Amino acid sequence: MLFVKKKDEIAIMKMAGKILSQIKKKLIFFLKEGISTGELDLLANKFIKEYDVISAFKNYDGFPGYICTSVNDAIVHGVPSDKEILKTGDIITIDLGIKYQGYFVDAAWTYAIGDIPDKTIKLLKDTQEALYKGIEQVYPGNRISNISNAIFKIGILNGYGI
Repeated sequence: MLFVKKKDEIAIMKMAGKILSQIKKKLIFFLKEGISTGELDLLANKFIKEYDVISAFKNYDGFPGYICTSVNDAIVHGVPSDKEILKTGDIITIDLGIKYQGYFVDAAWTYAIGDIPDKTIKLLKDTQEALYKGIEQVYPGNRISNISNAIFKIGILNGYGI
C-alpha cells in the first residue's frame, strides 16, 4: 500500500532533515587524525541531545552506538569503538539517523582523513557519480529498480561489483 504524505507531515520530515544536517555539520568538525570512532559516537549523542531528538540507532536491535561508523573497507553499520583511532589516509562513513516528532530520517556520508591514495579518491568520485545518477531517476511514477539500475551501471562501468 502506498501512503501519500500530507503537507504537515512533509514539513516535519523536512525539519528532521535540517536537524540531521546540522548535527552532521557539528560532527564533521571533529573528523581528524587521532580521534576514535567511540569519541565521535559520544559527540553525536551530545549533539543529538542538543536538538532534542532521538538516535534512530541506539539500542535498535541491540545496537550500542548513536551513529554507525565504518572505516576504510568495513561493511556498513560499523560499531563505534574507543579502540578504532582515525589516521591519515583513512576514509570513514558516518551513518546518522534521528527520530523527530515521530518521523525517522537517516543519511550517510563518507569523508577522507588527511591525504588519501589516488585509488581511494577515484572510489569516492565514482560513488558520488553513482549517487547523482540514482538521484536523476527519482521522480513521480519511476520505480526503485530504475534508481538501483542507474547506480549499478556506474559501478560496473568503473570496475566495481556487488
